Amino acid sequence: MNVLVVNSGSSSVKFKLFAMPEQSLMASGHVEGIGIGNSGSRALLVCSRPGMDELKEEFECQNHSGAVKRLYEVLILSVPPVAGSGKTVDLIGHRVVHGGERFFEPLMIEDDVIRELESLDELAPLHIPINVMCIRECRKLLPEMPMTACFDTAFSHDMPIHTRLYPVPLEWSEKYGIRRYGFHGISYEHAIQQASCLLERPVDSLKIIAAHLGNGSSTMAFDHGRVLDTSMGFTPLEGLMMGTRSGNFDPAVFPFLMGKTGLDVPDILEVLNTGSGLLGVSGISRDMRVIVEKMDKGCQRARLAFDMFVHVLRKYLGGYLFALGGADAIVFTGGIGENSWRVRQAVFKPLGGLGLVLDDEKNRAMTGGGAGCISADDSRAKVMVIPADEERMIAVSAYKLYNKKKPPADLRRRPS
Repeated sequence: MNVLVVNSGSSSVKFKLFAMPEQSLMASGHVEGIGIGNSGSRALLVCSRPGMDELKEEFECQNHSGAVKRLYEVLILSVPPVAGSGKTVDLIGHRVVHGGERFFEPLMIEDDVIRELESLDELAPLHIPINVMCIRECRKLLPEMPMTACFDTAFSHDMPIHTRLYPVPLEWSEKYGIRRYGFHGISYEHAIQQASCLLERPVDSLKIIAAHLGNGSSTMAFDHGRVLDTSMGFTPLEGLMMGTRSGNFDPAVFPFLMGKTGLDVPDILEVLNTGSGLLGVSGISRDMRVIVEKMDKGCQRARLAFDMFVHVLRKYLGGYLFALGGADAIVFTGGIGENSWRVRQAVFKPLGGLGLVLDDEKNRAMTGGGAGCISADDSRAKVMVIPADEERMIAVSAYKLYNKKKPPADLRRRPS
């Protein structure tokens, strides 16, 4: 059986095709530069197959529907059908960013699920509409194709009540679901499993601090089989400084800015989501690679953006170290976490007094998809780099779900 995983972001769609249950990677790639609603916008499609030349193609792409349609056409042309079924794709797994209080485990996608996902738009306005658009396009292309959804908020849904609630009137939490949901859960679940293997210890015996660092960034504290806390909260805007998102921000600034600039709340939120973070501070780019390059050439705004990113990250890592009472491992994943030895070096440079020490040679060498330990032998906690593989986790979940007897829909969702 071939399982296609669709992982949609704000301006991109990543995809991987796995032969299951072997988990053999048949094809992978992405569509980048999707111009939502802009006539004439051109995107880049990249598709790779083991042992074959990489395919690159520019094409006109106004939105994510067009991206999904084109990537499916490319897969049909480049990947032979499965023996027996005669199809290139037998099952599709989607990553969905927010499950709210309703969805807390993988499930088969039916019409009612799509409608309920649309009702969650306000919780993740930059992500849920795109997730739903990709689901609807897949259904349009393949009306009979079974599809599953895996939720980024599921891994942290059962955080302890004292860490998942905000210190606001309790009625807000009970009536409106105001709470910390947490994101990057699929990535964190993979990182925890891999760290368990590397440490040769059971998951439920570990205390781990993990940082998923990319255009969207977050941290997570894991305590003996359960998420204790996570930096992203009600929406993916809270927490760390990110590529274009501000992270933590004093809400009292809202009325101040409204009076000074004439902007309303949606306008300010748009800037906090798309024009802040590394991009807003540096004025150059949201890409950490560009930030480091410009910083090394003397750009002071790039240096400021880098220093702010590292400072906020270090605060969260330190806070979780205290919350857990120590850690067995600190894990870096995501595009920046996996590839920026400079960020990792800067985070740990002043922490020798706490017994947290990197092996400089290992740290510099651990980029480009490598996995392993980068801490010194005498470091109090292991520091690890583990490449994210959300798509593989989704493929495994989709395959398992499809091949077991599915419970009634009302048992797959938490009661409202």
